[in-house]
This record gives sequence, C-alpha cells and structure tokens, in this order.
Amino acid sequence: RGTFNRPTDMAFDPQGNVYIADGYTNSRVVKLAKDGTWLKETGTRGSGPDQFNTVHAITADSRGMIYVGDRGNRRIKVYDTELNLKTMYTNVGAPWSVCVTPGEKQYLYSGDSNGKIYKLDLDGKLLGWAQTSRNRGQTSCLIHELHCESENVVYKGDCSTWTVEKITIKPAK
Repeated sequence: RGTFNRPTDMAFDPQGNVYIADGYTNSRVVKLAKDGTWLKETGTRGSGPDQFNTVHAITADSRGMIYVGDRGNRRIKVYDTELNLKTMYTNVGAPWSVCVTPGEKQYLYSGDSNGKIYKLDLDGKLLGWAQTSRNRGQTSCLIHELHCESENVVYKGDCSTWTVEKITIKPAK
C-alpha cells in the first residue's frame, strides 16, 4: 500500500479526489484525497469482476462515476466514487484510452490499439465507432491516449508514429 508500480493514467472526480490506474504490475485502481491521502484501492490481477489485466486508462464524469479501461480483459469497468463496481462494458475492443466529454450531456470515448475510436453514452450503449490510422503500416499502439475536447472533437495520441491527431466527428443527422 502506498507504492505505485508502473501507473498508466489518472483522473479526478468532481470533489477533486484522484484516481490512479496502477496498471502494469499492481493491477488496481487507487483513490487518493485531493491532499494526497491514500483512501482506497480495488483490484488484483486476473479476469474476475474485481480483477484487472492491464489497467490502462481511467476517466470520470460530472456525476463522479469512474470509468476504467481494463485493456487485457477487453472491457471498461464503471465504479462509483467509493470504488464499488457498478457495471462493465464489453463492446469496445481492448480499451487503451478512455475520456468523457465535457458539458451537460456527456459521452464516453474509448480507443484501441488498432485505431478504432468508440463513442458510447454513459450507460454503455455504443453510439458509433470510427477507424483511424489506416494505411500507416503499423498494427498496434495506434491509439495510446485520447482527450475529449467536446462531444465531436477528440485528440488521439499514437505511440507507433509518435503523432497527435485532432479528429472531428460529424454529428448524426
């Protein structure tokens, strides 16, 4: 407890608490108070409901729900602020990165290593997906990080070509 080993991402809830995806070695999510006090942790290595296989991404929505990309188990796990598991989404490939859009109506985006970006509502309904990074010759690590600027603008970091790309998604008509 109190020691991280290869953390991969962090997020903040509306109260300023910090959630850390301690992913490659410790296979857990840690909650810290905004002053850095260790509050809680959840997870061990494995494929069960309270386990992770490479916790690789984490984000929070305005309600305080925490979305965790469990890359090796090909799912996004959803927790409340006390790290109680609420549900899991298994319709997004292997999530390497996740982000929640700002604004009154929020959406969850997830990106995988093959260049696919998935858009979901906060209940996990898949609203659509897009293929990025085609014809670049790489086969993995095409999305390593996502940042949600708005409902229709996402930035993608690529660790195969070491590039950042702004992606604008046309709204559905």
